[in-house]
Amino acid sequence: MPDRVQPQRLRWLMGAAGGALMALASPAQATTAVPAGSCLRLNHTAQALTEFNNLGPQASAADARASFKLLQASEQGMQRDPALAALPAMAAVQRSWQALDQAFGQLPAGAAVGAMQQQLQSAKHAHRIALNGLIVSTTCQP
Repeated sequence: MPDRVQPQRLRWLMGAAGGALMALASPAQATTAVPAGSCLRLNHTAQALTEFNNLGPQASAADARASFKLLQASEQGMQRDPALAALPAMAAVQRSWQALDQAFGQLPAGAAVGAMQQQLQSAKHAHRIALNGLIVSTTCQP
């Protein structure tokens, strides 16, 4: 049976890549230097979001909920980081996270992964865009 999630992954990756290229192609924007620990928190959160987004149909609902809990913990740590919290782009990240967290909380307890991913698609995409905006607004200090 073909993987139905593959076209969604491809669209998501193309959208993320397009957003990153647009950010790179736009006039240079000022970046803010943040400590290496803050960069690690931001990177960990981006990885947790990617892992949650890439759950395939073979994953169980329990796997999806565990992956979301990891993402939730990463988000909380990142948003409490004083260097990241002070950045203007963090406001968009906080709004998009609240929307994604709320949408996830409204899913039925026994929702299958495919249905879960489909219902959360726009919220996940908005959060990825906001997170990318935060990433491109930072420069990591050694």
